[in-house]
Amino acid sequence: MSSIITDAANAAYAGTDQGLQDILDFLVTQEQLSVTFVGAAIERAGGTPSAAFLPVLRNAVTTEFHHVQALEKVGAQPLTTKYWIPDAAFDNGGVGVFSTAEIVESVEISLYLIGVSAYARAGEEFGARLCAEAMGTEAVHRALVRFAQGQLGKNVGVPNDVGFEHFGGPTVAAARDALERLGIGYGRQGSGAGRFYEYAGDPVARGVGTPVSHSVPA
Repeated sequence: MSSIITDAANAAYAGTDQGLQDILDFLVTQEQLSVTFVGAAIERAGGTPSAAFLPVLRNAVTTEFHHVQALEKVGAQPLTTKYWIPDAAFDNGGVGVFSTAEIVESVEISLYLIGVSAYARAGEEFGARLCAEAMGTEAVHRALVRFAQGQLGKNVGVPNDVGFEHFGGPTVAAARDALERLGIGYGRQGSGAGRFYEYAGDPVARGVGTPVSHSVPA
């Protein structure tokens, strides 16, 4: 699969602060963060309430890794492989880890909608479909982490609570700002107590993920 960041696609966003390359670069950076965050949550899950949801988490971390691979194949280049994740995001394996994940998944949905729009304006069918297929799995993840929160006693309402996914962050800058407000740092220290984590690649090979079907975009 060759790069599809064409001149037409970049021209569709000429003069704006979010050229297609910028969108894809932050998307792949964010997906690497998700692999890193969920992988760390899995490693910490033993003996905590989140352990009951390990099968879901193990598939989710693999899905995010496949997104990284697909984005890299179309030319996305991560801004960093080093992430500051606050300790509070993990909540010692309690309900808070899923509350954090809900925010992250919601932001990623918006990021993929930005990608769909960029590719649609450029008339790039494959890129738009790749973003839509990935966004569909992020929406599944959002519903699952809402379900987990409910099972652990937090009143979040029903998991499938939207008729259309909310386009809550229509720019890359807005999406990044929402994530940095959680204390996440991209290659630099974020707010609150925490530490740096390095993106470690394939979670199945590392023993934290499990295989999923449809591992490449159509």
